[in-house]
Amino acid sequence: MTALALACFEDEGPYLRARVRLVADGRRVVGEWLPYAAESLGEGVGRAGVRAAVIWVGLAGAIALFALEVWSAVWAYPFNEGGRPLFSWPAFLVAPVEVGALAGAIGGVAMLFRNAGLTKLHHHAFDIDEMLRASQGAFVLAIACDAQDATTVLGIMAQAGATHSRLVTS
Repeated sequence: MTALALACFEDEGPYLRARVRLVADGRRVVGEWLPYAAESLGEGVGRAGVRAAVIWVGLAGAIALFALEVWSAVWAYPFNEGGRPLFSWPAFLVAPVEVGALAGAIGGVAMLFRNAGLTKLHHHAFDIDEMLRASQGAFVLAIACDAQDATTVLGIMAQAGATHSRLVTS
């Protein structure tokens, strides 16, 4: 039988101590709700991969538009204007640079939304009473555990400085 151990912490220090100890013991963090981004947890939520998405999507957009311009000017509809060569690449560079910047921005925003892990308008976690405390400044940590192992997990959380903890069974 699986259970969910929930604990509220009033400060970032006890929360981080409990989280580090439980993760080191091999426990799985199911959810954590913080009033602000904890600097000690590393890079901010949703930032992993955004830079790479901006670069790769921007390059792909620029290359695609450049290829479209070359194809249309050289093969699809060749038009010799004033004796200039059909493949006049300096004239083709302005639009791909702008479209590449736009595509990169759109790709970065899409990756940010993907990584943010935003919940639905009504997520089952909002039915938990501790969510009210999380919105008022407390740190809430949810750990998946077995029913026989729940007292150990709750003890670790209490030892770290949890102000409130309880067990939810399904």
